[in-house]
Amino acid sequence: MGQFFRTSTPMGDWRSFKFDMILDETWTEGQLYKVQDTPGILFLDIQYDSAGCKKAKTIALTDPVTEGVLVYHIEKVIVDKTTGTGTAFLPGDRVYWSGTSGDPVTNTWQEGYYWIGIATEPAGIADATVEIDLKGDKATVGA
Repeated sequence: MGQFFRTSTPMGDWRSFKFDMILDETWTEGQLYKVQDTPGILFLDIQYDSAGCKKAKTIALTDPVTEGVLVYHIEKVIVDKTTGTGTAFLPGDRVYWSGTSGDPVTNTWQEGYYWIGIATEPAGIADATVEIDLKGDKATVGA
């Protein structure tokens, strides 16, 4: 995946919560995940190795259980999007996500997809990313 977690400036409103991660899959910082009923972008708890360096941005199944932070509301964030015919975004277009960890967003609703926000800038069919207003706290399944 591309650089999923970049923000545009100026920074806007962010809302998050901490949660205990149950490692049934590898978790990667900066990707979309769903915790209970809330989609958002994962931050891993800041952890340092013995040399004082931040640990890797991925936690694997072999790592001990740790805390994560889910940012469920971000006024402007750049996320990976699907590419190809029919995937161009205009400001105000609805943004949908499959609910599968790490999947890109789309502007085309499909059965079971979550409406997680709106596009805030245009993105062409060949663009790999789109800037959105993420509203994971108001996500709904359906068009």
